[in-house]
Amino acid sequence: MAAAGEEAVAAVLAELEKLGGELSEPQRAACDAPMVRRYLAARGGSVQKAARMLLATLKWREEFGFGTLSIAEFSGTASLQSGRMYVAGNDPSGKSVLVTRKRADAFQPSESASYLRYLAFTLETCARAMQGGQEKWVWLMDMRGYSRANSPPLGVSMATLRILADHFPERLHRCFFIDAPSIFSFLFNALWPFVDPVTRGKIVFINSKEHSKHVDAVAAAGSDSTQREEALRLAADPADPDAFCNYIRWYCAPYDEAAFRTLLQRVGWQ
Repeated sequence: MAAAGEEAVAAVLAELEKLGGELSEPQRAACDAPMVRRYLAARGGSVQKAARMLLATLKWREEFGFGTLSIAEFSGTASLQSGRMYVAGNDPSGKSVLVTRKRADAFQPSESASYLRYLAFTLETCARAMQGGQEKWVWLMDMRGYSRANSPPLGVSMATLRILADHFPERLHRCFFIDAPSIFSFLFNALWPFVDPVTRGKIVFINSKEHSKHVDAVAAAGSDSTQREEALRLAADPADPDAFCNYIRWYCAPYDEAAFRTLLQRVGWQ
């Protein structure tokens, strides 16, 4: 199995050079074996399709200016300061935990480009922050306060889906939509046909009221770490590690910009 995997990876890289010419050193560094295997998985094991998909990502990175992303670009911006989207840490298995909280202010058309750059920056942070050989993340999307005004335009939402599907394939383990209001169904129904069936199976809708007992217990513990850990222990479901109750720790934790900046530096951002 391992040998076949190595052969398939080599075949994709060879096909990639046929399609796009000799790879640069940064491109070669990006196309490590785990990355190639993810693209193979995303394309059902087809060497040709995986190579074409990977080439599209390499071109997108160049056009997008992926290599110029940095902490400095977002310092002082609402994206980094408010905790709208951030990596909160790792679950016990080593998967990165990505948290998104709906913003209160209206989404301005002029910020679409910066939003997508911060999205790519955060997704790459998620990938770099994996531990224990993990390659996937868990996404907590807190939808409280969602409205038409503070939601990105449909075009930005579609661009978000394309970035996730085309350039970060096989990264999502589970996505929890928490307290999504009924108005969100209009956007979700518009996007649903563009979400592949495998990804659909990873999406779970959560009503936080069903977990209020444990959420309230964590909140009541405040800064008492012993009580907090006991509340989290009682909330957890060891029999189902993918259950939302095992992620209440990160759902309840407030955003800590200093801690996020420390993580950004730890995973290599400048």
